[in-house]
Amino acid sequence: MKSGRPLASARPEAGECAYNLFRNQQRPEILCAVPENYPIPSFVSSEGWAYGGSLQSRDARPPGFCDRAATTGVRFNGFYLFQVTAAEWSAKTARQSSMSEVVSSPSTDAGAPIRQHFRNALLRLLAQHSSPDQVIEYVSRSAAGQNAAETQYADLLAALPFAVYTTDATGRITFYNEAAVALWGRRPVLGRDRWCGSWHIYSLTGAPLPHDRCPMAVAILEDRQVRGVTAIAERPDGTRVHFRPFPTPLHDANDNLVGAVNVLLDLGAA
Repeated sequence: MKSGRPLASARPEAGECAYNLFRNQQRPEILCAVPENYPIPSFVSSEGWAYGGSLQSRDARPPGFCDRAATTGVRFNGFYLFQVTAAEWSAKTARQSSMSEVVSSPSTDAGAPIRQHFRNALLRLLAQHSSPDQVIEYVSRSAAGQNAAETQYADLLAALPFAVYTTDATGRITFYNEAAVALWGRRPVLGRDRWCGSWHIYSLTGAPLPHDRCPMAVAILEDRQVRGVTAIAERPDGTRVHFRPFPTPLHDANDNLVGAVNVLLDLGAA
């Protein structure tokens, strides 16, 4: 997501458009729909709004959403504000036994504020092209108060421009994005592969580096951040790439180790 207005002259009709939806935290009946290929408005990036999921072209429209009004709003503003009225909310609830996150009543879950902060933070990071350490700072902050927080925001982590993956406290990989797949040249088996998704790892001297001694393993086993390391990852096809890892342990509200997150910077072919 980039700042500034889109340059394309052709604007899709609302019915053909996929949106990111945001909810006003003070007035949760007010929603903002932003086309997926449009920049996030600055007011939405504030703490007063929470990411509410995506709305695809084939999805049922939330009550109060008007395709014609959305087309007009996006054409002139780059976003569409709409309101879900109490009557529409009640009628929608009566028609559906399971409401989507976007149109449901405000959550009473104690962890909701943490998740909302995390979503807003990641969206700001995407817009600002932030550094790996900034991403990790927000991921780590969000993990306090909930277990395996990273699995709930795979859609946002997947959009980051660099490789990201997470593990549980035993080092088993629980999530990775497509940038990590590109760097590794393979797809690790979630819940089975441990420490890192690289096929083989080497030090800069060319010596093999066992997975259980890689930077992510050190971060988990010693419960500390690892910085200032550069290594070489070998893909199954034999190609190699220099990378710099940023492994960081994740803790819950009681400071118990619950896993780790790692951001990998691709430094080019080895």
